[in-house]
Amino acid sequence: MSEKLYLLDSNIISEIIKPSPSFNVIQKIAEHSSECAISSITWHEMLFGLECLEEGLRKTELKKFLLEDVKKSFEIISYDENAAQIHAILRSKLEKSGHPMPFADSQIASIAIANKMRLVTRNTKDFEYVKEVCEFKLENWFE
Repeated sequence: MSEKLYLLDSNIISEIIKPSPSFNVIQKIAEHSSECAISSITWHEMLFGLECLEEGLRKTELKKFLLEDVKKSFEIISYDENAAQIHAILRSKLEKSGHPMPFADSQIASIAIANKMRLVTRNTKDFEYVKEVCEFKLENWFE
């Protein structure tokens, strides 16, 4: 297994299943597929969204996509002890700088930092302040 360099955010995974997905996102995933993973937080967000749907064709198709495509294609990187320690430091620095961020987003950033990965997201603005308080790599594959 090759080293994972890219941690894909939920909006990148969601893009794959859209009727007209971003060409850039699909191309980058194809180009870097063996180097991509998702966080356990992103996996939770995807499963939670699935569970909130009413029973029906859309839910069935999404469940199949998540379990047969996403889970088999991308390693799921856990929020472990190292990420938790980084997360505590990161949240503290962000709070002190006057730029707190949502708990789940800061967890995802911490997993990327702990595993020396680049976070790939459409919402780079949501993570900009992380780069000001620690070494953090961020990419937007929609551009």
